[in-house]
Amino acid sequence: MGVENGVITDGTGGEVVDGRGGYLLPGLIDTHVHIGHADELAAGLRWGVTTMLDMGTTRWDDLRALRDNESDDRADVRGVSHPACAVRGTAVRKMGYPASTAVRGPFDAARWVAERLRQDPDHLKVVVEEKLLPFQPRPLDRDTVTAIVAEAHRAGKKVVVHAASPRAYTTALDAGADVITHAPISTTLTPELAGRVAAAGTAVSPTLVMMRTILDGLRMPFRPRSLHFGQALASTAALHDAGATIVLGTDANSDHTSPARVAHGGAVHEELALLVAAGLSPADALSAATTRAAAVFGLDDRGIIAAGRRADLVLLARDPSTDITATRDVVRVWKRGVAVPR
Repeated sequence: MGVENGVITDGTGGEVVDGRGGYLLPGLIDTHVHIGHADELAAGLRWGVTTMLDMGTTRWDDLRALRDNESDDRADVRGVSHPACAVRGTAVRKMGYPASTAVRGPFDAARWVAERLRQDPDHLKVVVEEKLLPFQPRPLDRDTVTAIVAEAHRAGKKVVVHAASPRAYTTALDAGADVITHAPISTTLTPELAGRVAAAGTAVSPTLVMMRTILDGLRMPFRPRSLHFGQALASTAALHDAGATIVLGTDANSDHTSPARVAHGGAVHEELALLVAAGLSPADALSAATTRAAAVFGLDDRGIIAAGRRADLVLLARDPSTDITATRDVVRVWKRGVAVPR
């Protein structure tokens, strides 16, 4: 195997590396992050994460500039710009997104999608929240989400839906969403609903490390017995058992408005271990972070070690197919065939 102009070839060009005793992986892909600055992309790359997908930022212009000006010292980034949310939804009320992020109903979907397209995102995202208390805003309804997805698909954009409950999963499925992100922690997805996700071909990014971190930091006088991390693991297991497409995402962020902070790069290795704890084999978990993630998000130039694909590579000291924690033993990382300083 060789490398020429950042691409894998069948020849022997490029630096000669003695990798005997090591294990070579494609660069890892984190399908759910929030990037605040370029240093977080650099941190991810040092951990072997060569591509990150941002799932919502108030600083889209800055992030788009990083996307459009690739550098060998930081992970590639793709993004959704501003997510759709309900009027008075969390994205507008707490996270600082502009009021135009809110979608007022199905009639407003075309306006919202047109505004996002002018921002030149790679994908689009919709936040479906739960109304748990009387004073909370009404969430986006099925008809509104359906209208957004239809408009996005007409424009050739995939849609990711934030959904953290069976009701929200049902809304996303009814609307025809391409990807659902988050696994519920308040209840377990039923086999029937998991089967529906699989039948629809909708991918799921459970973000288990984020769900665990939220619960670890939860400060309540008492916690409902149904609210525990086992629900997220069981939901992921149900999806896996049903044959649903699972991709790796961590929800890594350093945002003070987030319910929990998760480290960029290192969290990917935690997520891999949690996916295995949920019932995926190590090989399945690795596919969720490489080939499968690339396929779901249309990243056709990466995700696999093959001639013609990008030379985004990770060399490990141990075999991750027998022990998933081996992914933490990173020896070297290459992005487009350029070695990353450790």
